[in-house]
Amino acid sequence: MRCAVYARYSTDRQSPASIADQLRKCRGYADRQGWALLDGHVYSDEAVSATGAERAGLQRLLAAATSTARPFDVVLVDDTSRLSRKLADALNLYERLTFAGIRLVAVSQGVDSASPQAELLLGVHGLIDAVYWRELGQKVHRGMEGRALQGKATGGRCFGYKAIREEAGGARLAVNEAEAEIVRRIFQLYADGHSLKRLARELNSEGVPSPQPQKGRISRSWCPSSLRHILRNERYTGKLIWNTKRKVRVPGTGKRIYRRRPESEWTVLEARHLRIVSDELFAAVQRRFETVKRFWGRKDGRPGLASGQQRRVYLFSGLLKCGLCGGSIVLVSGRGLNGQDKYGCALHHQRGVCSNRLTIRRDELERRLLNGLQEAVLREEAIDYAVARLEEELNKRAAALDSELGRMRQCKSMLEAEIKRLVDSIAEGKGSQAVMEGIASREQELKAIADKLLEPRPGSVRAKLEELRTFAISRLTDLRKLLSQPESVNEARALLSEQVGRISLWPVAEEAGWRYEAKGSVDFFGQDAFVRVGGAGGRNRTAYAGLFRAALYR
Repeated sequence: MRCAVYARYSTDRQSPASIADQLRKCRGYADRQGWALLDGHVYSDEAVSATGAERAGLQRLLAAATSTARPFDVVLVDDTSRLSRKLADALNLYERLTFAGIRLVAVSQGVDSASPQAELLLGVHGLIDAVYWRELGQKVHRGMEGRALQGKATGGRCFGYKAIREEAGGARLAVNEAEAEIVRRIFQLYADGHSLKRLARELNSEGVPSPQPQKGRISRSWCPSSLRHILRNERYTGKLIWNTKRKVRVPGTGKRIYRRRPESEWTVLEARHLRIVSDELFAAVQRRFETVKRFWGRKDGRPGLASGQQRRVYLFSGLLKCGLCGGSIVLVSGRGLNGQDKYGCALHHQRGVCSNRLTIRRDELERRLLNGLQEAVLREEAIDYAVARLEEELNKRAAALDSELGRMRQCKSMLEAEIKRLVDSIAEGKGSQAVMEGIASREQELKAIADKLLEPRPGSVRAKLEELRTFAISRLTDLRKLLSQPESVNEARALLSEQVGRISLWPVAEEAGWRYEAKGSVDFFGQDAFVRVGGAGGRNRTAYAGLFRAALYR
């Protein structure tokens, strides 16, 4: 039996040696069973919670387990909590692996999917893991509440403060004077009439240190949203407010989002030693926020200058990226009703940290980009080319597998002959328990080979590719139809994001001036297409991505 291993630990506070310990236990179990643990199929996730299934190591394991080649027969884990701490996810993973013909074994708990009681045991242990996770969360929250009531730091960074470790344990907050001066300046400049955008550009141009960026952010620099967060934070007046939000996980994705708690659950403490700005200055800033909202915000349900137009969803909203810095291409000026609103790099216009100053009118960008898509990509000829490339790739893979297929067919013939001889011996009255076990063992081997063995019939691949082409054309027809209907902008944008995805805009210099060049890829088939037409290249879902380019002039 060929074995893969999956190991995981939850937080960066745990020892990385935990992975090695789990691997050691799984290796010892495999040795005792006489199984082969494959060093090339050790999958792990470090400092990742098991409350979601979107983990890089786990997804690589599932991709290998559900591939046509299926390089291993068994997945070993130390215990079920390494796999998941959510009962629904644990059962789902068990079903996917079992369906793929993969055996799952939790070595510490003795749970083996080959056992008739496997699903029951997995459910029991999964329920225990889920209850433990919830109780642990409640205990952590209770401990954090105690720290908050003592006026100690409860985690998370806040610009203007630093955490000082105490001998008795924990940490207390103290004012970071260098950052506090920056905070006072931000409050004063905004109260004096500076806009958030002007403030961000001024601080970035002077090289003023900004807060640490969130994980996944592109640049450490000031932006209007970070300034707004500072100007709204009551901690700078000497108040500690805790338990205002809670994190919840989005089902299916595992992504965590914040949800606001009712004020009755908040913990509010006076901490005068943490005051950075006066009550009068903080109140002046809040009055200016209200004034901006009153004059430029929404009125009587109609969009205003400050918030109305930027909330509208356009055809390419959220799909455009700057080729130089990777930031978003957004509406940076105009946002009026006369079509003069313009797209530009957000990191240049809001923070001044990107050299791409090129802007383009929204209506002009949409017209030219749609024309480029229609001419270069959204045609049946492009689909025919993609299908031809896919057929070529499948033929290459089939040629590479010829020697392996020959060996598998030879082994299949030998097993069939052995099974026939054993069945004949039973018919002659020479049956025994050993003979029955021999038949069962060989039938299992035969089934494994039959599952792996490709038996292409004349024209079968061609038929599958034709079915795939028909599916792609139907998607293309839907997209063309939606693009021709202005009222269907949301549906068209959703389909564009699925088939085209992100589009990078690169500024290019020419004699006549600067222009934008768009680069991206198109997925004609979609990730589910190969499942719909199973057999064309096995369960490989990788769709051919055809490149397109469209010149967009300023």
